[in-house]
Amino acid sequence: MICIDIDELTPCLVDVSTGETVETEVIRIKRRSFLSKFTEKNGWYTNWQGLIKTNEIYALVVKGTVDI
Repeated sequence: MICIDIDELTPCLVDVSTGETVETEVIRIKRRSFLSKFTEKNGWYTNWQGLIKTNEIYALVVKGTVDI
């Protein structure tokens, strides 16, 4: 379960420091090597290798990039 607070509905992301709207898109992550950089060390507490074996993994990214 993911618990979040929603303070505003927007069609994309808003950079709270600048107020700038950032367009996003959803991409499917297929390569294990891409997921290997998202570790506990930098705040990701997910067993990606276990999940990718039996699930499709998607990410919300800045449009035109792979920046999650």
